[in-house]
Amino acid sequence: MINEIKPGQVIEDFFVLRKLECRTQKEKGVLYLSLELGDASGRIFGSLWHNVKKNQKILKEGDIVKIKARIIDWKGKPHLSIDRIRLSTDNDKVDIEKLIPKANCNPVTCYQSLIDLVNSVKEKNLRALLSAVYLDKSIKNDLFRAPAGKLWHHCYEGGLMEHTLNVCRIVDSVAVHFNQIDRDLLLTGALLHDIGKINEFDSGNFIEYSDEGRLCGHISMGFHIVAGYIEKIEKFPQELRNKLLHLILSHQGQLEHGSPVVPMTREALILYYADEMDSKLNAFERIYKKEKSLNKNWSSYVKLMDRFFYFGNDKKLNSKIPEK
Repeated sequence: MINEIKPGQVIEDFFVLRKLECRTQKEKGVLYLSLELGDASGRIFGSLWHNVKKNQKILKEGDIVKIKARIIDWKGKPHLSIDRIRLSTDNDKVDIEKLIPKANCNPVTCYQSLIDLVNSVKEKNLRALLSAVYLDKSIKNDLFRAPAGKLWHHCYEGGLMEHTLNVCRIVDSVAVHFNQIDRDLLLTGALLHDIGKINEFDSGNFIEYSDEGRLCGHISMGFHIVAGYIEKIEKFPQELRNKLLHLILSHQGQLEHGSPVVPMTREALILYYADEMDSKLNAFERIYKKEKSLNKNWSSYVKLMDRFFYFGNDKKLNSKIPEK
C-alpha cells in the first residue's frame, strides 16, 4: 500500500493510474512520463523513462496498472522510479477494494443514522421534503458511493454521507444552546447542504469531476435539486423555502469560496462554521496520517490553508492512529 512505501524499497504491485503527462527533462531534453498513481491508502508520483511514446498511447487515466519500481527520495517524499508498467488483465484478479478509498464508517449504518435524523424533524413540510429526497432510490444509491471532495476533505467513496452526518451532529449539538435557533430548519439545511455533490463527481477507479460538476458546481446543482423537490410539495411555505435555499447557497460562507451569497441568518452562520469545522478537521487527519508516519512534527506547507500543521512530539501521537 502507498502509505507504507519508503525510499530504498523495490515494489511490484497494482495501482490506479490517476494522471499521465508527457514531459521533457530540462537538462538533457529527454522525454519521460510523469504518472500519478493511487490506491485505497493514498497517492504517489512516479517517472517512466523508457518506451515513452508507446506507453503514452496505451495508457489512459483510470486504468489499473501493474508496475515494478524502485522507491527514491524526491524532495523529501517517496517517488517511484518505474522500471516496468503494463495494463492489468482479468487473469490478474485485482482486488479493487485495495485500490479505491472508502469511508471508515459502515455505509448502511451511516445512512440509517441520516434517516433517523430525517425522522426527528417535526416541521411537516421539511420532513416531507427530506423524506422525498432521502428515500429516493436513485439518490440513496448515489449517496452510498459519493465522495465529499476530490482531494481536500472526505475524498473517498461514502465520504459525502460521512461528512453530512458529522455536520448534522455538530449543528444539532449547537442548536440546543440557543433558543432562537430553528432546529428543524438548521438540521434540514445540514442534511441537504451538499446534496449537489451526488452529481458533482464521476464514479470510477478514482475521483474526478463530472462535466456538470465542473461547469455548474455543487452549490447551484444542490439548489436546483432541492428547489425541484420543494415544487412537488403542495403549499410549501414561501418563507420557509427562502430560508432553506439560503442555507444551501451560503454554506461555504464567502463569495470567493463559491457561495453566491454570504450567510445572513442564525442558522446559515451555524451551518457554515459546522461545515468548515468538519471539512478542515478531516483534511487535518488525512495530512496527519500521511506525514506523521515519516516521524515529522510539522506537516509540509498546506497551500489551501496557508499554513503548516503542528503534530507535536508527544509519544502518544507517534503511535498508530486508530481507525474510526
